[in-house]
Amino acid sequence: MLMARGRLEFLDKEEIARIHGVSLRLLDEVGIQVHSQQVSEMLEKAGARRSDDGKRLLLDERMVMSAVSDAKRPVLLASRDGKNDISIPSPDRMYVTNGGEGVFVKNLVTGESRSATSDDLRDFAILVNELPQVDFFWPMVGALEQPVRLKGITEHKVSMMHTTKHIQAMATGTEEARWMIEMASIFTGGEEALAERPIFSAVECPISPLTFEKGLVEGQVELSRGGIPIVAMAASVTGLSSPVTVSGTLTQVNAENLASLVISQAAKSGSPFIYSTDSSPADLKTGSIDYGALEVPLIRVGAGQMGRSYGLPTMVIGVGLENLAHGMSNVWEGVPHISIQSMVPSDLASGFGGIDMATGASFEQLVADAWVWDVAKEFAREFDTDDDAISFDTIRDAAKDGNFIGKRHTMARFRKEIIASTRPEASIEHRMSEDKRGSLIRRASEEVKRILSKPKTPLVTEEELSKLDGFFRKIQNS
Repeated sequence: MLMARGRLEFLDKEEIARIHGVSLRLLDEVGIQVHSQQVSEMLEKAGARRSDDGKRLLLDERMVMSAVSDAKRPVLLASRDGKNDISIPSPDRMYVTNGGEGVFVKNLVTGESRSATSDDLRDFAILVNELPQVDFFWPMVGALEQPVRLKGITEHKVSMMHTTKHIQAMATGTEEARWMIEMASIFTGGEEALAERPIFSAVECPISPLTFEKGLVEGQVELSRGGIPIVAMAASVTGLSSPVTVSGTLTQVNAENLASLVISQAAKSGSPFIYSTDSSPADLKTGSIDYGALEVPLIRVGAGQMGRSYGLPTMVIGVGLENLAHGMSNVWEGVPHISIQSMVPSDLASGFGGIDMATGASFEQLVADAWVWDVAKEFAREFDTDDDAISFDTIRDAAKDGNFIGKRHTMARFRKEIIASTRPEASIEHRMSEDKRGSLIRRASEEVKRILSKPKTPLVTEEELSKLDGFFRKIQNS
């Protein structure tokens, strides 16, 4: 069967080849700065060369392309119960999650804000586990009441206790990465089984331009050796930490992802890796990140094309309404804002529930984003393009009698082809409804209350909980 999909492209083949070529030149002539002696030594053993001043590591084309070839495909992001497993690259869908690591929680109905806690993280995990539109879980907010040393592992524990979906975390060093592996292996029956079915992955960001911070890169190496998928989220800001041009930023993002891939493959050949970026323009007057800039979709589409040109799974798009939902009356009002995001060439996407440029989080926003996504994602669905779908005979017959609506072809296919016929939120009546401004968030608030009014029972066995608590006490006392 022939199929078409709603999709976006920004770069042609020649432009992809040019960005690839300049990326290789950057890595070979400029190189990367790695603030870890042990990782630097590992890379030198794998074939990296020192720059003339000894401060940078140079990666030649052979080393880079060998890493591209060696990376595991497909990549499994396993769920604990096996019901929400994700395999990427995905030919037919984008998997979505909430935003991550907000430092405050805001009630969009009352306007009240407060610092985030582990209890908020628990409640976000419960919501994500209940919402069928959300495929995996990022720790939505930080466990800010915890000491710095225990913050990340506390978030890991709370997340695993309250969702069975795949978790995407971050390790800030070797010790934390080792803790995360050992904690997750409680649920898989050991570390070898965890490597076969990784129930968590890790976002380990390069630091733009072309730099790898000691803790993050050492954590990345430890996780790669444990078979944990690495998401190399290059988060350069155009004009501040990458060139002000879209093409220059895409080239730097590409070079940083390829360098990160080399590091993972040097740690363990065949380790799983996900090409990623969170890059966006800066407001050069204030220095702030502008996720709403018109250039953001272009950067993300271009990055997705680059990742896919290497056959790698991608995570290059943010999804969600951010602060736009406050005044919306219904789901349809949000669809134009998210529909373009659904057509970016990305296997994974994050952002539901984020507000104020991802610095904060909202329960109501998370639910509203999920509802809107449920309709907006249909822009990227498959459409038949075979002879039966085009239907010469139907056009021929209707040209004679002027009637399409009574034809067999129309009656057999309209529910699949026209979303408004099956989704009330997309119907003309819904689009023309005169609900009061802000009623979408108020309805979302009621759904949050309904879900969180249920008993907040951990989704673990008594044995698993006992092992978790024992492991956490050991960490606290070490």
